[in-house]
Amino acid sequence: MTKIVTAIKEFFMNIWNFRSIAKFKAINKKLSSEVKNQNEDRTEFLKEFRSYLRKYLKYDASGKYIPLTGKNKAEIHSTIMATYGSRLKQLNLKFTKQLQIKL
Repeated sequence: MTKIVTAIKEFFMNIWNFRSIAKFKAINKKLSSEVKNQNEDRTEFLKEFRSYLRKYLKYDASGKYIPLTGKNKAEIHSTIMATYGSRLKQLNLKFTKQLQIKL
């Protein structure tokens, strides 16, 4: 009698696990598409961010020995946070005081 009860119990547990696995698969499909979208948004943002830095810091100096205009790290950090702060928060990125972008 106990073998039958345990077999029935295992049967219903397997059905319950199957339902939860199906739910997790559906959630994973949605999450994977969202992660792809977020990665695409991050790459687009990083391209835009790098072009802005080149214009702001004037990296496109044509002369080999012409020094670049020096800007303070604090000034660069404050202007970046003023222009891109909300977008950085939206994409879950952090801009450090050492002028690095971290995930």
